[in-house]
Amino acid sequence: VADGSGAVTMDDGDPPIIQSNPGVVKPFEVLIEAVNRPKYDEFDPTVILFLTFPAFFGFMIGDLGYGLIYMGIGYYLYSAFDSPGFQSMGGVTIIAGIFTAVFGILYGEIFGLHLIATHFWEAIVGLKHAPIEKGLSPAGVEWATGWLVVSVVVGILHLNMAWIIGFVEDLQMHDIKHAIYENGSWLLMMNGLWVWIFSDAIKNAEVLPPFVYETFSSGGVIPLGFNGFPAMELFTIPVLGGVSMTVPLLVFIIGLVVLAYGELVEVVEFLNVLVNVLSYTRLAAVLLAKAGMAFTVNLLFFGVYVTETSSGAAEWHFGVSHSPAYYLDHGYHGEAVTEV
Repeated sequence: VADGSGAVTMDDGDPPIIQSNPGVVKPFEVLIEAVNRPKYDEFDPTVILFLTFPAFFGFMIGDLGYGLIYMGIGYYLYSAFDSPGFQSMGGVTIIAGIFTAVFGILYGEIFGLHLIATHFWEAIVGLKHAPIEKGLSPAGVEWATGWLVVSVVVGILHLNMAWIIGFVEDLQMHDIKHAIYENGSWLLMMNGLWVWIFSDAIKNAEVLPPFVYETFSSGGVIPLGFNGFPAMELFTIPVLGGVSMTVPLLVFIIGLVVLAYGELVEVVEFLNVLVNVLSYTRLAAVLLAKAGMAFTVNLLFFGVYVTETSSGAAEWHFGVSHSPAYYLDHGYHGEAVTEV
C-alpha cells in the first residue's frame, strides 16, 4: 500500500519482489507469475523452467518445420507488441521453437516427412537412420517403448530437483528436522522405490516388460550399458512368501517411516512417488500422438509404401517424389517394396 510519502508497505510484512534473471531466462518469468511469484525468501524457479520447459516441448513436437513456424510466431509476438507479457511469451515461443527445430533435425523430420533423415543423416552422414526416432514405424517400435522409460527417468530427475530445492529452503527457513520430514522423506521414498524397480530384484522376477531394462543396455536404443541396478538383497521375509528385503526397498520404508513420524497425515499420499513419476510418461505419449497425427495427414496426401528391413520389420516411406505404386514396380534403394 502506498502512502503520501511514496513509501511502500506490505500488509503481510513481506518485502516487495522484483525477479532478476539473465536476458535469455527473463521471458520465462511470465510463466512463473501465471502461477505465483516466489516470495522474497523462496527459490526462484525461473532458471529451472528455462532449462526444462523448452527441452520438454522440443522433445514432444520435434520437427524442423514446426520449429521454424514457432520461431516465426515468437518473433512476431516479441517485435510487434509493446506489452511485456506478449514480448515474454514471444521469447518463450522462440526458445521453444529452437528446441523443436533441434529435435526435429535429430529425428530427421520436417513437417512429419523424413526428408532430413533421408537426404542428410543417410545420404551425407552415412547413418542407416536419424540419430533418434519417434518409434511410430514398426521397424523402430523399440524407440516408442524406450521413450516411455526415458520419460520415467526424466520424471525422477525432475522431482529430485524439486525436493532437493525444497529441502534446502526448509533448511534455511526452518531447521533440519522440517527439511527431513517434509522433503527428505520423499527423496528417500522415491529414489528407494525406483532404484528397486530398476534393479535385478524386479527384473529377475519378470514383473515388468523387458524393455524397461533393455532401453539403456548395450543393445538398446540408448546404449549406455545399463541393464539394471544390482538386487542388493539383505534377507528374505518368509511370511511374505520369501520376498527379499533389499537395500533400495529398505530405503523406501525408512522414508515412509520418517514421513509418518513428521507428517502423519501425508502418509496417505505415499504412492505419489510412483504416480507422479509415471505421469511424466505423458512426454512420450504426446510425442507419439503428434507423430501419429502428422503421419495420418501425410498418409492421406502422399500415400505410403512399405519395405522390409534385414530383420524382417516393416519400414514405412511416404511417396514424396513418386507415387507409392512407382516404388512397387521399381523398388526403393535396391529394396523390394512389399506393400503400398
